[in-house]
Amino acid sequence: MPRPLAWVGSSKDDLKAFPDHAQDHIGFALYQAQLGLKHPDAKPLAGFGSGVMEIVSNVAGNTFRAVYAVRFREAVYVLHSFQKKSRRGIATPRAELETIRRRLRAAEQHYNAAYGKDGKSMSKGEDNRIERSSGNVFADLERPGAEEHLLKAELVSRISQTIRERRLTQANAAELLHLSQPDVSRLLRGDFREYSVERLFRLLNTLGRDVEIRIRRSPARRRGRLIINAA
Repeated sequence: MPRPLAWVGSSKDDLKAFPDHAQDHIGFALYQAQLGLKHPDAKPLAGFGSGVMEIVSNVAGNTFRAVYAVRFREAVYVLHSFQKKSRRGIATPRAELETIRRRLRAAEQHYNAAYGKDGKSMSKGEDNRIERSSGNVFADLERPGAEEHLLKAELVSRISQTIRERRLTQANAAELLHLSQPDVSRLLRGDFREYSVERLFRLLNTLGRDVEIRIRRSPARRRGRLIINAA
């Protein structure tokens, strides 16, 4: 099961203000982090160790970034979302780094309290506000077709995982899947809205994976939900 996701401070509202493509791109990276996977464009944020990741999305010449913590065993925390407007270098501006540090401390404090590490109460302040995800990062961002897009994100994650397990290059995968190499690259980075669920099923079949659909009754008075178990 994916690890729970939590939004720190204004990170969710700031991400919702990004262009649609950046929201899909970053949302997919966050979902992969919940699965314990690493998005192709995600990199450790310098100065914070391997447990704090940064994902960069470039849209129409503008750079949008999100920073999230994966160092916690039982949760993923989104620390900051911002547009880098400075044209000088690629380094993260100092003010943004300070915001990330404050929110990382808040995430650590929340995690320790929520998961029984200690009983300290949370400090007050905007940067210490923690909001639990609905369970669907795309629904949190109010993206259209959020439930279907979450299913597609799961299927693309399995496609990516299978390509790695088979040690295929993107060029090899493209030939096998009858796609161009740029199409494979875009797919694995989260640009898959134009793909139907059925087409993603077929891509998994081509890669040697069976896809089984099981329908069962949900507990009384609870809406049914989508559950994916990957062998």
